[in-house]
Amino acid sequence: MKIVQLHFCLVVCCGALDSLTEELVNLGQNVTLQCEVDVKDVYWFLMKPSEPPVFILRSFSSRSLRAEYSNRAFNKTFSLQHNSSLFIHNISTNELGVYYCSQTSSVSPPKISHKIRLYIRNHTADNSTSTHHQNQTQINESDKCGVNFWRSLFITLGILNILILVVVTSECKYNQI
Repeated sequence: MKIVQLHFCLVVCCGALDSLTEELVNLGQNVTLQCEVDVKDVYWFLMKPSEPPVFILRSFSSRSLRAEYSNRAFNKTFSLQHNSSLFIHNISTNELGVYYCSQTSSVSPPKISHKIRLYIRNHTADNSTSTHHQNQTQINESDKCGVNFWRSLFITLGILNILILVVVTSECKYNQI
């Protein structure tokens, strides 16, 4: 049973390796994220580097705006839109990260939407060209670092997922002999 739970966690963390969309947002902006999973009950999650996924809310119907929040404080920032879309009010740095929705865990394997990474690019009002260029270079380097981190994480988790499947399959074959 633990292997099934671990496999589910790896599927949630890995998903499809090529399913990450990046979206540039401005602080204070309202953002709507579409859920690509075609089921009525979905869960929305937020992933940040070096942290486990955070469950935000659950929808009960694609036509209803009623949601169950994992934390009461989330209902001030997040709300549900039609078709199980996630609406983020007045985005701040706390809401930056990778979002995805997933169907309820009663169906196996779970369907997971493409992931959406929300990030900001700081715009300075500084008139100095060299300072602006230096800041832009630092931002570009940090963007590359973030993308490389997620790519490495997804590849590592994908390899672990395959390794677990091989071990489980070989154990099952060994026990049948």
